[in-house]
Amino acid sequence: MTVTVDALSLSVASPTASRPMTATAKVRASQTLAVQALTIAVRDSAGQIVDFPGAIETTLSPTATTFTTDPRAYAAGTYTYFVAYLANDVWKELTPRKTFTVSANPVTFNQDFTGTAGAGPNTGLSKTTWFNDPCWHQACTGTIAEYKLDHAKLDGQGNLVITADRAVTPGAKCGTEDCRYATARLTMLDWEGNEGLPSWQQAGGHLEARMKLPLGKGLWPAFWTVGGNNAQVDWPASGEIDVMEALGNYPTLVEQHAHGGLPDINVGDSTTLPNGETIDDWHTYAVDWDASATGYIKWSIDGVVTRTMTAAQVGAAWGMSFRHAHAMILNLAVGGGDGWVGDPDSSTVFPAKLLVDYVRVYQKPLA
Repeated sequence: MTVTVDALSLSVASPTASRPMTATAKVRASQTLAVQALTIAVRDSAGQIVDFPGAIETTLSPTATTFTTDPRAYAAGTYTYFVAYLANDVWKELTPRKTFTVSANPVTFNQDFTGTAGAGPNTGLSKTTWFNDPCWHQACTGTIAEYKLDHAKLDGQGNLVITADRAVTPGAKCGTEDCRYATARLTMLDWEGNEGLPSWQQAGGHLEARMKLPLGKGLWPAFWTVGGNNAQVDWPASGEIDVMEALGNYPTLVEQHAHGGLPDINVGDSTTLPNGETIDDWHTYAVDWDASATGYIKWSIDGVVTRTMTAAQVGAAWGMSFRHAHAMILNLAVGGGDGWVGDPDSSTVFPAKLLVDYVRVYQKPLA
């Protein structure tokens, strides 16, 4: 009895730490052989077993069987991988034995919002990174909420809470309208003290936040980026990536968009959450962004890629808006959006709260 591996490969040509990948093998036997488990085994540099998940029970024959493992992410290092099978309660390891090297993928920003209840959003950071965006530097047509830094605080349970309420400053203006609400827009662009220069910015990578969103008409939570050059280059040319937007009266929809170029390309659409899930459940919202000349942006929810935009798809807008560094923004808007969002009505409950468990950024994409 001879078992032969005709092909063995990985789904990723250049593996990166924390980036899930699968392995595929093509295997045949000189005669029919029932196997209890067929797997792709992996050993780290210390010889520890770190196999791909997804072993299968199957029957091998002279006609090759092709199978693909379930995904797994590996830490930086060098690994050996090979096909192995279990038959008659005995494991057999097959050749060839191949190696792959996983390169490091540094975490370039990580905030888990650990701190005492009532502490500000910069708690735990080595420098002030989040600033208030008062919205006076740009047109905010239809905005009816005043942005105040004190409406973003830690809850003492590992979350940042952005609160929208009716406690407004008398006579305050929101764009062209009177303020009727107060909330927070946290930005990494220091508009009030440093002419809009970024405190943190990065071109490309993996950006994610775990969030629980409020429900109610007129509520508009978002996790997004804007070009770090926004003080010098007007929107939309500076670029914007909406990792996540939601409208509180559409509890099963998540908006995923990108804006850039002149005129605005506005690529994207809404994504429906899996059956039974809503935006007021905890979800991880992310983008994988390759900022190279032939790059891409991939949106995901809870690790599942939901849409992709490529450099080729948007043409000149890519070079104009998505090849330079962006800064991040977290906010809970009320009303606005040129009528897209609409104003709260009697069914909207205040105070409304947006909860953020963490924000994390890797240097390289994971997808």
